[in-house]
Amino acid sequence: MTGIKKIVLVAVIFALIVAAGIAEQVYVDRTFDKLEDYADDLAVLLQAERYSEALEVTEKLSTWWGRERDKLEFLCSNVDIKEIYREIGELQGSQYAEMYDDSITRANVLKYMAQNSKNLLAFKLKNIL
Repeated sequence: MTGIKKIVLVAVIFALIVAAGIAEQVYVDRTFDKLEDYADDLAVLLQAERYSEALEVTEKLSTWWGRERDKLEFLCSNVDIKEIYREIGELQGSQYAEMYDDSITRANVLKYMAQNSKNLLAFKLKNIL
């Protein structure tokens, strides 16, 4: 293999690595943004005492997060992802038990977990050092 071919091969591999990193960052950002949106929607519904709608949203969230969890566990800390899944379960349980004040609190906790996880997983100098 000549020198030029080696340089091209290295450049292609480097470009693929950078593209994969960018795609991963976009996916993680969008996923945690959507989780935050779910949590916001739930808090609004619960505060408006629209409990049956809130439970439907929570069930959709649980199903959606179950699918996303498998992908995120490959990319992120497994502990953080499981904690979010546990919090969704707690949120669902508090709604079934009609503990709506607790449900509002859990929706807010879920929102801040999404923000924190996104911040920790973002490609920032402070996260690298």
